[in-house]
Amino acid sequence: MNLMNGKVVIVTGGARGIGKAVARLLAAHGAVVVATSRKARAFPSRTAVGGGGVLAAPLDVRDEKSVLRLFAWVDKSFGHVDVLVNNAGIGVFKPFEKVSEREARDVLDTNVLGALLCAREAFRRMKARGGGRIVNVGSVADHVPLPLNAVYAASKHALRGLTASLNEEGKAHGVRVTLVSPGATSTEIWEGRKGFSSKDMLLPEDVAESVLDVARRPLRVRIDEVRVLPPKGVL
Repeated sequence: MNLMNGKVVIVTGGARGIGKAVARLLAAHGAVVVATSRKARAFPSRTAVGGGGVLAAPLDVRDEKSVLRLFAWVDKSFGHVDVLVNNAGIGVFKPFEKVSEREARDVLDTNVLGALLCAREAFRRMKARGGGRIVNVGSVADHVPLPLNAVYAASKHALRGLTASLNEEGKAHGVRVTLVSPGATSTEIWEGRKGFSSKDMLLPEDVAESVLDVARRPLRVRIDEVRVLPPKGVL
C-alpha cells in the first residue's frame, strides 16, 4: 500500500538540489507535489495529476503576500495540504566581518522568516483539519560549528528552535513537525567552497529518501529529528 497516494505536498525551493529530488521522489510515490521557486512565472492552469506528479508554482518565501497567494491557490485547487517541506534556503560563506547587512537579511529572511511564514499557513490548515506533517530541512551547521558560516548557522539554529516549538504546539492537534538535518550534500550551496569534495558528500536523493520516510508515516508516529550523514561523517 502506497501511503503517499493522493497526498498534497508543498516543497519550497523545489526547482533544484534537495528540493527537486524531494519533489520527484514523493511524486513517484503517488503524491501531488507543488514544487515552488522564485523562477516559476504562474500557477498551473491544470492541476489534475493522476498517479502523482509535480506542479511548478511561483513563490518568494520572503514575501508574505506571495506565501498567502500560494496557499490560497492550493486551497482552491486541492482543498487541503497534507505535507509541507520547508526546503528553500540560501547561504553566505565568507569572513564574518565582510558580511553585509543586505547579505545577512537575505539569508535570514529566506531561511527563517520564509520557513516561518510557510509553516504558519500550513500549521493553520493542518490544525483545523486534524493533522498533517511539516518537514523542515535543516543542516549540519545547526550542531557543528564551522568557520565562515556564522549567518547560515544562525539561520539553521533558528529553524531548529521553530521546529521544536511547533512540534510541541501541534502535538495535541495531530500536526507533526520534523527537522531533517543533512550533512554536506552535493548541491549549489557547497560549490566553490575550498576543502570540500563532492565525492565525499551526500546526494540530494539521499536526503529525499529521509524526507519520504517521514512524510509517509501515519500521524500516530512522531519523529522529532532525522540526521543524514555522508560516510566520512558530518562533512
